[in-house]
Amino acid sequence: MPLPRCRFAALALPALLAFPAAASAEPFKDKVITGVHAHASKIQGTTQMYPTGDGSISIPVTLASTYTGDPAVAQTYATFLGTLPHGPELASLKVTVVPSSEVASDCGGSPSDGILACYGDSDQTMIVPGDQAAGSDISVDYVITHEYGHHIAAHRSNAPLNALDFGPKRWASYELVCSNTLDGKLAPADEGANYLSNPGEAWAEAYARLVFPAEAWRFTPLLKPTQGSALAAMADVAQPWTKRVTTTFQGTDTKTFSLPITLDGAFTLKLDGPATANYDLIVRSGGKVEDRTTRPGSQDSINYKLACRDRRTETLKITIIRRSGGTAGPYTLTAKYAG
Repeated sequence: MPLPRCRFAALALPALLAFPAAASAEPFKDKVITGVHAHASKIQGTTQMYPTGDGSISIPVTLASTYTGDPAVAQTYATFLGTLPHGPELASLKVTVVPSSEVASDCGGSPSDGILACYGDSDQTMIVPGDQAAGSDISVDYVITHEYGHHIAAHRSNAPLNALDFGPKRWASYELVCSNTLDGKLAPADEGANYLSNPGEAWAEAYARLVFPAEAWRFTPLLKPTQGSALAAMADVAQPWTKRVTTTFQGTDTKTFSLPITLDGAFTLKLDGPATANYDLIVRSGGKVEDRTTRPGSQDSINYKLACRDRRTETLKITIIRRSGGTAGPYTLTAKYAG
C-alpha cells in the first residue's frame, strides 16, 4: 500500500500513450458527456412517462420527432430498464430515443466516430437508438445496459475519486484502478484515443456483462471481468459505498496492530496518548515502512487524501512506539479509511 505516492487531493496522471486494443470483437463506442447538457435538450420530440419492468416507478422517455419507427419501443425500453440490476437511481433516469443514424451527431460527435449511444451526467439522460445501428451486431439492449452502467456510476461514490471516471468504489478498488492509473496503465475520463483503457467505460461494460455474460470483452485486459470483480460490481449496485469506516485500537506501551485494507480512498490515523509521554507511529505494509511520525508528544497523526493499494487486500502493521516520558499508556489509536 504505497501511501506516500498517493498524497494528492486529485490524482495527478502521468502522460499517457495510446494503449493497444484489448479484443478482436466488434468495436463498441459510446460517449459520456460531463459538465454540460448533451444535445438531448435540443432534440424535438414527444415525452411521456412509461412504467418500468419492475412496476415500481415510471420514467420519462422522449421519442424524437425524426424517429419514424414503432412508438412502442418507448415502453419496451422502459420495461427492459426495470429488469436491469438497479437501485433508486432508476427514478432519476431520462431516455431519449433517436434514429441510429442520428446518434453520433446528437451525442456531439460525427458519423465517422461510430458512437452507438451516450450518457449525460448533468441531465441524467441517455440518448439511445430506436433501431440497431446499420452494420453492427451489438444489440440495442446491450447498448442500453452499458449506458445504464454510467447512470449507476453517476449515483455512486468513489470519494475522493469521481466514480463516473474511475468506476464505483468496490469495483474500482478490486480492480486496482487507482494504482494502475498512477502507473500509467489506465486513462480515466479519456473518451478519445485511450477509450479502451478508460476505467469509467470498462465499469459500464463490466456492468453490462452482469446481464450479458457471454458478450465479448472489448476493453483493456487489465479490467477483464472475473468472478471476484463481478461480485464487487453487484455490491456497488445493491449496497453502494457511502462513507469511511472507523476502527479504534487501545493499548499501553509499545504495541503493533493489524489493519486489513480492501478499498482505496482517504486514510487517517490519529493517536491520542498521555500528555506526559512521547509516542511515535510507524506504518508498514509487506514489511516495508510506508510512513512514520517523529513529532514530540503523543498526539501524532497521519493523513492521506488518497491512499491506493497495490494488492486487493493489504494488511497494514501499525506500530506505536513509546519513546520516553510518562506512564506506559493508556492510548487510543483511531483509524478512518474507506474499508
